[in-house]
Amino acid sequence: MLIKSEKQLLNFVKYSPFVVIFTIGLIVNALIYYQNELNYEKDMAIYEKNFIDTNKNLVKIQVEKVYKQIVEQQENLENELKDKLKKRVDEAYSIVDTIYKEYSHKDKKEIFRIIKSSLRNLRFNENRGYFYIYQMDGINVLHPIKPEFEGKQLINFKDKRDQEIIKQTIAGSLKYGDFFKEIFWVKPNDLKQEYKKITFNKYHKELDIFIGTGEYLEDFTIKIKSHMLEYIQNIFYGKNGYIFVFDYEGVQLAHIKKSYIGQNRIDLTDANGKKITQTIINKAKEGSGFVNYIGTIMPQTGKPAEKFTYVQGLDEWKWAIASGFYNKEMLEFLEEKAKELKELNNQSLKKTLMISFFLTIALIFLATYISNILKRFFDDYNDRIQREIIANRKKDVLLHQQSKMASMGEMIGNIAHQWRQPLNMISTATSRVKLEDEFGTLTKESHAEALDAILKSTDYLSKTIDDFREFFNPNKILHEISTEALYNKVMQLTSSRYKSKDIHIESDIEDINVMTYENELIQSLINILNNAVDILSEKELDEKLIFFKVERAFDCDLINCKKNKCEQRNEGGCVKISVTDNAGGIPEKNIAKVFDAYFTTKHQSQGTGIGLYMTYQIVTNHLLGQVIVENKSFEFKNKKYVGASFSIILPLN
Repeated sequence: MLIKSEKQLLNFVKYSPFVVIFTIGLIVNALIYYQNELNYEKDMAIYEKNFIDTNKNLVKIQVEKVYKQIVEQQENLENELKDKLKKRVDEAYSIVDTIYKEYSHKDKKEIFRIIKSSLRNLRFNENRGYFYIYQMDGINVLHPIKPEFEGKQLINFKDKRDQEIIKQTIAGSLKYGDFFKEIFWVKPNDLKQEYKKITFNKYHKELDIFIGTGEYLEDFTIKIKSHMLEYIQNIFYGKNGYIFVFDYEGVQLAHIKKSYIGQNRIDLTDANGKKITQTIINKAKEGSGFVNYIGTIMPQTGKPAEKFTYVQGLDEWKWAIASGFYNKEMLEFLEEKAKELKELNNQSLKKTLMISFFLTIALIFLATYISNILKRFFDDYNDRIQREIIANRKKDVLLHQQSKMASMGEMIGNIAHQWRQPLNMISTATSRVKLEDEFGTLTKESHAEALDAILKSTDYLSKTIDDFREFFNPNKILHEISTEALYNKVMQLTSSRYKSKDIHIESDIEDINVMTYENELIQSLINILNNAVDILSEKELDEKLIFFKVERAFDCDLINCKKNKCEQRNEGGCVKISVTDNAGGIPEKNIAKVFDAYFTTKHQSQGTGIGLYMTYQIVTNHLLGQVIVENKSFEFKNKKYVGASFSIILPLN
């Protein structure tokens, strides 16, 4: 609706709330109903996700628990095995040492014969265990399984994996005294094939021999496997939870249904044609993870059901350890939750409709009351707005006028400084001519010299008037100017003020052509320079410095330029004009306020606080650039200084 008069606006304010309240009431109730349905779907999705996540976590914990126990059992049994091996070797070592001490008066050959007789027929670990003895030069002294080794030099003997086991054992015995070592060796009942074996070896220094024995890891592993499968077979949790195991060939090693154990079920397929056993084994070979399929039997029902299974691979044994949960359990759980949520949603909707009805009635009465209040205050509010607009316009005009007057006052001061020296020259020249004429000493040469000095001074005064008249030119002309020329004009307009206050200007100008409003840019720079001069004038410094630097920048980010859609002007980068003093910097509490209108730290008679404010307005609104202030630490002629640095950044091209 297009409102064309205040009367229409008042009618709109009076009656629109009723329409809005009824519309909102309908929309809110519809949204609440729709949201309830969405929440129902989300809640069901959350329940489903939580059920799956909880059960996945449960089966994962159970499988990983078994996996960890297997690893722990391996470590425990391996440690137990090592303890047994060490005890056996210690016993043999004791026998050898006793023989050595008892028959030390005999030669070594006779001692070795007695030792061999004592140890040759000793057996343990179900007749797999025996003792062997080697001299430290590699000659075999005792080997009950391969007696043909005895008396032979075997230091370079290698097993089928090209490992020099005798040489390595000698080195380890000499280094550690006693130590464990893994080797590959034949079994007493199988002399053709080598098996992985853990050995323990102990060095006898007096006889210069080492004594050892070992156990085959395969036999040791079979014992652990049997023990762990018996343990796994008795694990049950929840309603239908159990652990099952396949080897990588597909043989069922553990299952709740004992008739499956020992069967090769590599080709087991579910109702969807998915190879169950192969899928589980492939996942186990990857490491661990979840798979899903139609399980062959759900313990609670005795029938197939969809199953999510977590699989953990035990590569060392080539086992796939797994456990899962059934989809049917989840469906029953979700069906129960769906009934609960529907009941809650229906009750919530009834309460919402009742609250909405009473709330609508209350809002109608409230809207009527507010409409009447708005009607009474509307005219007064409108009048206040108009008064504020007029007041703000007057304030802006006054502020701009103050800025002009301040700039003009500063420029007049600069003119006075610029004219003082040439006027002194004219006064001196005329006084000199008058005196020489009175005393009769005036010559043509001195008269001509005085006239030349007067002419040069008047010419300088004329040029100064032109410079300042150009600065006060009210016409805003956008044209291209070089930064060298810009710097020279600024110096022409202000240099006398610096010289009178013993302030030295250091310049570093990169000559760049920039398209801009020349007078407004000059005014901004003069405002910044005057601010630096005022601050330096207040300081007691050995050397008062202002650094004026112009450079090209390519990484500029002109916020105001982007706001005013002038990105095309920024293709060649930016020009950065910096004015830095050595007056000690701006206090941190004031640095954020320096561009605020009427903010000044000078005495009331010395500053108005509008110079930097107008500079900010000119640069950001007229020149489409950016002005930044910061405190800088720098070094000049091997001296360190701190000061305020003002930077004007303008777009090029």
